[in-house]
Amino acid sequence: MALGEGELYACYQRLEKPLYNVLYRWLWQTQDCQDLIHDAFLRVWDRRARIDAARVDALVWTTAMNLARNRLRWRTLWRRGELDPLSPSADDPLAEAVRGLELRRLRAALERLSPPLREVLLLAEFGGLGGSEIAAVLGIPAGTVASRRHHALARLREALNETGFEGAPP
Repeated sequence: MALGEGELYACYQRLEKPLYNVLYRWLWQTQDCQDLIHDAFLRVWDRRARIDAARVDALVWTTAMNLARNRLRWRTLWRRGELDPLSPSADDPLAEAVRGLELRRLRAALERLSPPLREVLLLAEFGGLGGSEIAAVLGIPAGTVASRRHHALARLREALNETGFEGAPP
């Protein structure tokens, strides 16, 4: 029943990149994403005696998503001037500027989605989770996951086409 160190480490290796992909497209800050991932695993580690190894992936996803929601709430309460993480670098300023513009358009389009649609889309597209896994993480039926994903993709496509985004999905 208790979760072992090796099992949690294997979970970390499996989930670190998908978690980062989802959290980054939600928070848009590298350090915040890394902090939240580590916090999620530390919280799971603290409760390891009561955790079933078969459910650890869903627990880590749920914990990380809840921490991200809290971080977003905190940000809205404490708006401060932040450096733009998408600013161009000195290596190839033109290419970086174009990339930054496309990322800003993607970010704006994702932010136009309602939180339930955005969560499902990010978990599916950037987290690589299947419908049943997303249902377990969010605590909703699998049919609702499929419906939200379909609506999110349609709205994202509309928003990206309106802005002339070159990478808009067909």
